[in-house]
Amino acid sequence: MKSIIIFLLLILFNLSFAQIKIVTTIKPLADIAKEIVKDKASVSYIIPPNVSVHIYEYKISDIKKVFESDLFIFLGSGEPNIENLKKTARKEKIEVTKLKYLHKITSFEFGEEHHGSHQHNMVHPAVWLDPYNGKVIAEAIYNKLLKLDEKNKKFYERNLIEFEKKVDDIYTYGKNLFSKIKNRYFISYHYAWPYFTKAFNLIYLDVVELGHGREPTPKHLIKLIKEIKEYKIKNLFAAKQFYNPKYGNLLKKETKINIVFLDPFDENKNYIQMLKFNIDKVYKAKAK
Repeated sequence: MKSIIIFLLLILFNLSFAQIKIVTTIKPLADIAKEIVKDKASVSYIIPPNVSVHIYEYKISDIKKVFESDLFIFLGSGEPNIENLKKTARKEKIEVTKLKYLHKITSFEFGEEHHGSHQHNMVHPAVWLDPYNGKVIAEAIYNKLLKLDEKNKKFYERNLIEFEKKVDDIYTYGKNLFSKIKNRYFISYHYAWPYFTKAFNLIYLDVVELGHGREPTPKHLIKLIKEIKEYKIKNLFAAKQFYNPKYGNLLKKETKINIVFLDPFDENKNYIQMLKFNIDKVYKAKAK
């Protein structure tokens, strides 16, 4: 009888100290969650930051992680087969692109030629690249944590305030840097940066890839070459997850444009470091 009581007490002890499990689809969401929970929860992500989020294939282990999670955080747009994956989550969920106060972009925000390449009723998924949205996501995570672990409310609240200050500081840092540049035109390989450019008042002029995996037509390449020369564009911004060197090298050959690689997925960085890295790279490239 004594051994049974000890066994039950051990189970209760383990349950009482079991960490909250937070699982996200992408690393930036996990990094934001870590800023709030610190060591009070386990946080993991599914899609590696060095691959294209659009074509990743979920593994059995990924589905198991989502099933066992206390909180599943996902974009809800741009991720493969997300509708089926979110049904796997048994407990709390955050669908980021449905958050009420999020800045949202639902179509290409330049050039009539591009309209229709993205569905107008689908939110562009790269919402975390707007620092304001980083704070909205963090607050949504905080609110869920109050349901899962109310006893640590003050701890999470303190971390949220600290994170929001760090985001405000990096936003101010970027705004001050970009206020110094004269040529505000921005061309990228993939349409990954509308939130970033809008947040920092850059002008998104054009893209090489007219949709994920869609190769540019000869007509579009000719248009790009003309724009690069006309607007005196020195840099083509790209991310290795969305880049075909065939067309990057072609444009470089025709226009002498530099290929500058940015990091949208926090690879080997945390969220704040990623924002600063991209701000610095864009500024340095455009300030030359």
